[in-house]
Parts: sequence; structure tokens; C-alpha cells
Amino acid sequence: MANEKRTSKRGIPEVKLLEDVEAYLKREGGISADAGVKRIENSYRTYKIVEQQMLAQKARVALRMPDLKHSLEMLAVIEQKAAENKPLEVTHLLSDQVYCHMTAEKLDTVYLWLGANVMVEFTIEEARKVLKESYDQAAAAVDELNAELDFVKDQITTTEVNMAHVYNYGVQMRKANANAVLSSS
Repeated sequence: MANEKRTSKRGIPEVKLLEDVEAYLKREGGISADAGVKRIENSYRTYKIVEQQMLAQKARVALRMPDLKHSLEMLAVIEQKAAENKPLEVTHLLSDQVYCHMTAEKLDTVYLWLGANVMVEFTIEEARKVLKESYDQAAAAVDELNAELDFVKDQITTTEVNMAHVYNYGVQMRKANANAVLSSS
């Protein structure tokens, strides 16, 4: 159990801080400090790639949130007009600088664009439920991605520290070898 590695929810492994560089190099097969730095650099690059992928995913999810919020706000306006038994007058953007003026008398259903060329008719209550669920899922995904990004950033920092420890150990070994050669001459 003491040997188990911790991982994040996405299965990203936790990096342990190297306190004994010599033991690490022996455990890795008696490699040199330079080879140890290269192995840690490979791990570092992997974490940086994961971080970039997660940042891109977070940006994609966060990009949907303002549209969902705006749709919920529009739904509230439609609901208010329906309660007042007033028609809804809308000027809608069709394309760049082309608008369409529209008046809707009957306000008991709305159409939601679900993507992939699919538009579905919903009652106002059903539409609110669908939009709210989508917004809540997007917000939860952003929160989870933020937590995962914090974890990955911690692993990147620990990996950088480990690289510095192994590099400094290599410098100390080279310096000790140089001093040993000088003192034996």
C-alpha cells in the first residue's frame, strides 16, 4: 500500500519529490545524472502537453457558457411576455448586417438548436430545464477542469524541482570527480 501512486480523477499520476537523488538514479538502473534529467524532462513534457490539452478543453467548455446564459435570459423575457399576453417583437441577426424583424403572437413553445443540424421544439418549461442542465454541466466541467489544472500545475512544479535536484547532483558529482583528479595528480 505504501508503494501505490496517487492519481487525479483523470488518472494523471502524482510526482513524488526526489529527496535522495542517488537512490533515484540507482532505482532507475544506475543511470547517470544527465540521463536522469532527460527522463524527468520527458515526464515534464508529458505534463505540459496534458496541461495544454486541459486548457483548450476548458476554453471550449467556457465558450458555451455565455450563450447558454443568454438563452436562459431570453427564455425569461419570452415567459414574461407570455404572462402579460403581449406579442414578442424581435429583431434577429440573419448574417453580417442583415436583420429580420419578427413578431411572435403565440409564446407557449420555443425551438432550441441542439447542434449537429438538430432543432427541437420544447415547451418553455422543458426548454428552461434543458438549458439549465446544459449550463450546470458546463459550469461543473469548468470547475473540475480548474481542479485538475491545479493538480497538473503542482506536478509540473514538482517535476521542475526534481530536474533541478538531479542536475545539481550531477554538477556536484562532476565537481567532486574534478577535485579527486586534481588531488591525485
